[in-house]
Amino acid sequence: MNDKDQGNVFRFILKQNDVLICEKAFDADMYTPFTRYSINVRNILPATISKLQKALSRRNYNTDIEVGRVDATDDNSAELVYDLLGEYYSAIEGYPDCIKEELKYDPQPILQEFEGRTIRGVQFKLGLYLNNHPIVEREFYVDGFNPLSRYSGDIVDVVLETVRVISEQIRATDIKNIWDDYELIKQTGLSINQIRELLPHERKILISRLD
Repeated sequence: MNDKDQGNVFRFILKQNDVLICEKAFDADMYTPFTRYSINVRNILPATISKLQKALSRRNYNTDIEVGRVDATDDNSAELVYDLLGEYYSAIEGYPDCIKEELKYDPQPILQEFEGRTIRGVQFKLGLYLNNHPIVEREFYVDGFNPLSRYSGDIVDVVLETVRVISEQIRATDIKNIWDDYELIKQTGLSINQIRELLPHERKILISRLD
């Protein structure tokens, strides 16, 4: 089954080695094929990494999330709260102590010299993917990483905000590309299928020649 059969999905992923910290997927079929396969979001990565570094190294986190509400009386309802940190540690409580220590999430920082700079912290990687195909990937380090961040909503908030910015940037690019398609059809007589078969450099040349 190919990507077209499955539908196309953008995936923004934050990982720490093999541990998935957070992932957000959103519909890629909302955008034209040319836009989907010519995305460039590298300009937002420095600010995104800075926000993630701050969010991953806070001293305190709220690890409770509201998962719903239940009627407590006829007049009001109570929150159903799920403690992510408590649930994780209760799940491993029955293991022997030596195994529990291995299961506890506490990645160790590294310290190394690279091109005259000292790199200190826990290694992370973020990436934007179209289905399983990488669009962009970046590694970065978090000095003072707090393992509790894995079980908080703070990281989710940063990821959701990042995806919102990415979506808006893709949408703005897609609108421009649609107008370029319209002008190419009007001024060159090409069909939309012919336009979509153009190589990127061919499309660029034709657009440069438009009135």
